[in-house]
Amino acid sequence: RNYQRNEIEYIDRSLNSLLNQTYPKENTEIIIVDGMSTDGTREWLQNRIKELREKGISIKLLDKPKHILASGWNIGIKNATGEIVCRIDAHNEICPDYVRIGIKELVKREHGNVVCIGGVEQNIGYGIIGRSIANLYSSAFGVGNAIYRTGIDKPTFTDTAKCGLYWKWIFNKIGYFDESLKRNQDIALHSEILKNGYKFITHPDMKIKYYVRDTMSKFIKKAFGDGYWIMYSRKSYLRHKIPILFVLYLLSIPILLYLLDFSIVGLIPLGLYFFLAFYFAIKDGKFYSKFILPIFFFIFHVSYGLGSFKGLINRLIKRRLV
Repeated sequence: RNYQRNEIEYIDRSLNSLLNQTYPKENTEIIIVDGMSTDGTREWLQNRIKELREKGISIKLLDKPKHILASGWNIGIKNATGEIVCRIDAHNEICPDYVRIGIKELVKREHGNVVCIGGVEQNIGYGIIGRSIANLYSSAFGVGNAIYRTGIDKPTFTDTAKCGLYWKWIFNKIGYFDESLKRNQDIALHSEILKNGYKFITHPDMKIKYYVRDTMSKFIKKAFGDGYWIMYSRKSYLRHKIPILFVLYLLSIPILLYLLDFSIVGLIPLGLYFFLAFYFAIKDGKFYSKFILPIFFFIFHVSYGLGSFKGLINRLIKRRLV
């Protein structure tokens, strides 16, 4: 279990979701990894952990000097004593049966090369902006075929897993999360695991509450950062590449119009994009989100694509310097 840093707004709900698990508490170990928080998170955790230990709960707090997600994940995994580890972050809450279902499914499929079982997100946001962002993350037009966001109705093999329960031995065999990456560490490692013939499953009964960023600035910053690291790390799937292709198309529109003698043909892809944006806004948006989701789709895809573009440039520069 890994907290990032300065998560005082989310840690209570997230920790309670672990404490409320139906899986036997005597077989459960909670490890909290904190990135040297300065907003009161650390003090809150110390007091809460003291209370829980007095009640017989196995829980401990570890330090994460590096302010990088992968560092915290690795510290937690290496210090875990069990055969199965579950990794969630401060913005997540898992349903009461999450661990029980995950362990049952993982053990049942042990001989089928399945090494990780993940759940399905229920995106939550507050206010007009936050709820619209939550709708975007739940839409296939927004996030592609990331079914851990858009949902499924039966256990399905996937290319990654959200808040996964892993057999711990897989990290010793394949390696741990890459601490040179600020983001996309899970995709990078999961790609290597898949290459070695192992499998991931997303299970519809394992629900995860995910609290999205609820301001435009945080939304754009996260989209840009995700796009950057997905391209810089060189580990991505098709859905991750589409935004950069869209941005390259937008940048090429003046040239296309010139070459096509300013024919409207050059704008057909853009028209198709907004047609789909409005269609999925009506289909996936809730209430007022239907009216503003097309704008959010565009901002998200452009921000992500620009981040990917910068990541690609920096990766090429780094390769030349090496």
